[in-house]
Amino acid sequence: MYRQIRFYSNTPKTYKNIPTFKKLPIIGHGYLFRPKGEFSIERLTEAIKTLSSRVGPIFKLNLNGEDVVITLNADDVKTIVKNEGQLPQRPIFPALAHYRKKNFHCAGIVPENGESWLSNRQLINPLLKSSVTLKYLNKQQEIAEDFVNYLISERNSNGIVDDIFSHTMKFTIEAISMVSPGNRYHCLSKDCEHAQKIMNASIEFMDGLYKTLIAPPIWKLVKTKAYKMLESSHQIIYESIETDLKNIYNQYQKNPGVISENNPFMFELLRRKHVDWNQFVMLSMEIFLGGIDSTATTLAMLLHYLSHNTEIQDKARAASLAGDTMYLRACIQETLRLSPTAGAHARYLVNDTIISGYRVPKKTLVMAFLSITSTDEKYYENPFDFKPERWLNKSNKNMFASLPFGYGVRMCPGRRLAEQEIIVAIKEILRQLILKPMDSANIGMIYRMNRVADRPIRIKIDTNTNC
Repeated sequence: MYRQIRFYSNTPKTYKNIPTFKKLPIIGHGYLFRPKGEFSIERLTEAIKTLSSRVGPIFKLNLNGEDVVITLNADDVKTIVKNEGQLPQRPIFPALAHYRKKNFHCAGIVPENGESWLSNRQLINPLLKSSVTLKYLNKQQEIAEDFVNYLISERNSNGIVDDIFSHTMKFTIEAISMVSPGNRYHCLSKDCEHAQKIMNASIEFMDGLYKTLIAPPIWKLVKTKAYKMLESSHQIIYESIETDLKNIYNQYQKNPGVISENNPFMFELLRRKHVDWNQFVMLSMEIFLGGIDSTATTLAMLLHYLSHNTEIQDKARAASLAGDTMYLRACIQETLRLSPTAGAHARYLVNDTIISGYRVPKKTLVMAFLSITSTDEKYYENPFDFKPERWLNKSNKNMFASLPFGYGVRMCPGRRLAEQEIIVAIKEILRQLILKPMDSANIGMIYRMNRVADRPIRIKIDTNTNC
């Protein structure tokens, strides 16, 4: 089924000699991931790990008519990111780009590469400035306090909160809505139909985005079920955000200083005179959508790990009460190492590049599976243990084995905002609550658009009587 070629020379090996597997006409290696194939696409990380065990840490797959080089070597990640240039090329989302250009004449950031991506990306870079994110701190604190009260109200008679992700998602929607579009969506209120509609649309959007990406592009000829899901969910969110943005725009016209102080991100977008309305709404929408799913998953997983590690929870609580956020940041980093929401770092090479000793030609797609390297004992001691302390010792890690927010000019623009949001939430949760586990500590991740927990997380919540 597979072939592996071994060499014993320091001379770079040729591309054609990268280990691979039996390829079928037309579908290439797609048979491996078909419904009756050996692997499930939603368990892609496990599939790649199994394939690697057969041929080694680098191999080729042909998927959807395109060669993809897979590597499990963190040094290759360093090579890729150090040579990606100012216009990194990554896989795009053609169905989303098609829909947006057809209906709004603007694709945004997520589906684009090249100069159009760069011009849009530069507009949202202010989110990476601490001077901008800190202005949202008080609002995040207020939402975090409401979230704790919400969690308490959601407990059943045994003090258990079921499916913690569904609750952290409400929190992240409410928190990001204060930034973009700048109007708080009260998702933590009981029976809020608008909030539930937005949450359902967000889930369907991610699902539609993923399904149109991995399936053959039949949507170019006829609207598939996945394309219709992408289309309808996008429209729901667009219409909701556009209404709020019209109010923000009117306020800006009357008093830009108030917007600058209360909503600095909206101010940064509005003060750019060359940004047209569709572009303004699209960029606002991307920040909104980008601030929901991954942040909610990370917060849910962090609560899971803290509930199963009492000593670490106590240490994090003490750090919170002492105002020490370094340990909390380490807890977040450790959560993202064990359960990254992204599976791989993917780039099209801009030049011929040596990857794991093979000369890979430019324009080839290379995917470094960080969801595997981040739990490889080659890079981390006791890799499956939840040990935040490992991040307090800078020499005790390989930074390119775990890059949950990406790297370089395509690093996640919402990183600072998301970290601040999670820290504020965890501080308030630990101040008022004690977390206890209700399920097995072992939990996996499955692919949707981002990786999510493979089962609902249940946590018992007691109030902290020492608060």
